[in-house]
Amino acid sequence: MRVAIIGAGGHAVVVADALQAGGSRVECFLETDPAKVGAHIFGIAIVQEGDFRGRVTAGEVLLVNGIGGVRSTAIRRRAQEAFERDGWRFVGVRHPSAIVSEHAEIEETAQLLAGSVVQPGAQVGRGCIVNTRSVVEHDCQVGDWSHIAPAAVLCGDVILKDGCHIGASATVLQGRSLGPETVVGAGAVVTRDFEGYGTLTGVPARIMGQLQ
Repeated sequence: MRVAIIGAGGHAVVVADALQAGGSRVECFLETDPAKVGAHIFGIAIVQEGDFRGRVTAGEVLLVNGIGGVRSTAIRRRAQEAFERDGWRFVGVRHPSAIVSEHAEIEETAQLLAGSVVQPGAQVGRGCIVNTRSVVEHDCQVGDWSHIAPAAVLCGDVILKDGCHIGASATVLQGRSLGPETVVGAGAVVTRDFEGYGTLTGVPARIMGQLQ
């Protein structure tokens, strides 16, 4: 499989490593930042996005989203959707060390990185990142464009609506439901449902800035 990766930052590096570990050939990284163009990562060239689009057609190379996201996944989503409107096809990533139940449902553009675990009955949506050593337990529903950061844990039956970010080493307890674009801070423990569009921090997690 010939692929090109959008972006050339930290997440793109991790994605490239996972793809190579799975036997895919990475053609190049695509960048709009002229300061990065011309450099190499793992011997793979960083090329100007516009030049690439001018010489390669959408059917020749598959794309992988290498844009990460701390808190918001909006930039990642907008970039992918812009390419898709022009006919480009995106594929997901699954590191060989990821443990994924055959009874889980993984949307084709989702990314499951090194050491991640997705258990039976789980559903992982479009454009999601299940990052290094994170866990999506049984029967969880992970909405589109959500990011489960390294070592974060969703216990069983958790529901995340679209665009959530669960910070590094955070835990969402069994059966909790988080509304759209919820951000859970690193190390937080979510014990209650939340309607979304806000940030939860602490143990137990509460709306950022609240004392109780």
